[in-house]
Formats: sequence, C-alpha cells, structure tokens
Amino acid sequence: MSTMMENKLATLKDGLAKAKDMRYKAELRKDALMKQQEEILEQIRAEGVDPDALELEIEKLEIEIGQLAEEVEGMIPWDLIKG
Repeated sequence: MSTMMENKLATLKDGLAKAKDMRYKAELRKDALMKQQEEILEQIRAEGVDPDALELEIEKLEIEIGQLAEEVEGMIPWDLIKG
C-alpha cells in the first residue's frame, strides 16, 4: 500500500474516532439537559402551575405586577417629595 493511501486511511480513522467522541459527549450533554429539563418541569408543577400554561401564567403575573405597581405609586406622596 502506498504511503499516500496509508496517510489517507490514518486521517479517516482519526476523523472517525473524533466524530465518535463528539457524538458520545453530545449524547451525555443531551441526557444531562433532558434530566435538568424534567427537574425544572417538576419544580413548576410543585408550584401548582401547568408547564403547558406557562405563558398564560407569566402574562397573569405581569398584569398583577403592573396593578400592584400602580397601587404603590398611588400611595407615594409625590407632591410632598417633589417639594
């Protein structure tokens, strides 16, 4: 076998080994992220919120925060502060 062909096969073998290593690491990362996602979903459920309704819950909380901010702003004696 020629040296050129041996070099090519060595390069391919090295590339394959690196690709396998990257795939293994990616699978480990995916598993870790899937576990983390499930833990987060469990925490959300523990708070009594349906994970599928998070956007609605966030909108509801934003409205509530806005209302409370207006209420607090109404309690501040601005005319005395600006003095």
